[in-house]
Amino acid sequence: MMNIFKSVRFRLLILSLLAVFVITSVIVMSDVIDTNERLIEAQKEKAVLLSDTIKQSIMLLMLENRWKKLQTLIEDLSKSNPELKEVRIFHPISGRIIISNKIEDVGERIYEKDWNRFVKQEEFPFIIKKYGSMFATRVLSIKNMPPCHKCHSPEQKTLGVLDVEISLAVAQESIKASTYKHVTGLVVGFVIISLIFLIGGERLINAPLRELTDVMKRVESGDLSVRVKENKKDEFGYLSRAFNHMIDALESAKKEIERCHMEQMERASKLASLGEIISGIAHEIKNPLAGISCAIQVFNAELSDNDSKKSVILEILNQVNRLDRIVKDLLSYAKPKPPMLVPSKLHEILDKALFFVYPEAKGRNIVIDNRIDSEIPEILVDPDQIQQVFLNMIINAVHAMPNGGMLIISASKKDRQELQDVIKRQLQDEKFIAIEFQDTGKGISPEDLPYIFEPFFTKKTKGTGLGLSISRKIIMEHGGGISVKSELGKGSIFTVYLPMKD
Repeated sequence: MMNIFKSVRFRLLILSLLAVFVITSVIVMSDVIDTNERLIEAQKEKAVLLSDTIKQSIMLLMLENRWKKLQTLIEDLSKSNPELKEVRIFHPISGRIIISNKIEDVGERIYEKDWNRFVKQEEFPFIIKKYGSMFATRVLSIKNMPPCHKCHSPEQKTLGVLDVEISLAVAQESIKASTYKHVTGLVVGFVIISLIFLIGGERLINAPLRELTDVMKRVESGDLSVRVKENKKDEFGYLSRAFNHMIDALESAKKEIERCHMEQMERASKLASLGEIISGIAHEIKNPLAGISCAIQVFNAELSDNDSKKSVILEILNQVNRLDRIVKDLLSYAKPKPPMLVPSKLHEILDKALFFVYPEAKGRNIVIDNRIDSEIPEILVDPDQIQQVFLNMIINAVHAMPNGGMLIISASKKDRQELQDVIKRQLQDEKFIAIEFQDTGKGISPEDLPYIFEPFFTKKTKGTGLGLSISRKIIMEHGGGISVKSELGKGSIFTVYLPMKD
């Protein structure tokens, strides 16, 4: 069974959930950050409002000449507002705290950061961390306004500096609660989405895939009767229909192959039986034929040259020789000898075959262009059998050109990949040499072309129909093949493929 962690559906599910988690997390984190910023901005605004209110109260007391009540005012304000942690007034020149809601801070130096804000005249609130807590702080100058000149010199621009700190503890608690709420929603939402993906993926993807996989396994085991349900109108439905069509085609092909196989087996059985019969008959005929031939030759020798019976005797002798050739061909086809492979040169084998044909070719006005030279490397073949094949090819070409013509014999190297579609069967060797016999004869009709290698098929009045069958059998015994291309009125090309063994 396929490992679920290596399956496409598992990886697709993980990828989808990861995408959902990342996108949801980004949205939640963005919302959390936005909420945090809004809460902090709210505290800063509160610091502005409180500091402005306190400043107005201070100015009112000073105008009423009740400045001694400032300490009490500041203490009361900090007690009435828990978020108001520190309220201080420090001197604008020395930086010493003059008034504070914490009496112990009076006389102390103001914080460096607060002092720097005053020096830079930055009156907008800022966030500061002290004692492990966060505060929204605002530093606000108390200006020497004209109503204050009755008590203070007009040359003094700033009477003091108000420093207000608002605690962010409540805001931070709200931030924590908001973050927890968002994270909880994220987890719950992710779990719900995961369940939807799991259940939906199981029904929409996993179940159809399992059904298709189960059917494929049964088909792989040889059962071509199974089919996938075609009740869906989505991609799985289309895939199911395509798969069923493929199974139908496979079933038809299997039946056709079985039928062809049975025909081939029956044919092979018949040929085997026929071979045994032919072999027995040929042996029974061969010996009497040899006796008849000897007797006729003796009888012919006793006749004078002008005897009228001599022509009859010679015709009988020709027919006996023809029968002898047929018997030899039958024996070669029925029980061929296994090839005796030896390193051989093709041009030497071809020259021997051409030696027997040159006289007849010359008499028919046929030009033989032999383009195979000694540069072709030696190959492992049975020289006698290959010579017989070449002789058959050349004789067929010569007989196809009764009014003269040209026969071109050439050779080239081929790879197995190039020949696989030509030879139509499995080849064992990687390299081959192709010997081509191209004539300009009558050609072969398309209806006869599929049968020319069949035994006893011939269009010649004097042929046995076994030459090409024997040639193909010899070439196949060598691990090669043979092919033919032909066109009526233009000629034929027979090509013999022999393996180049290392």
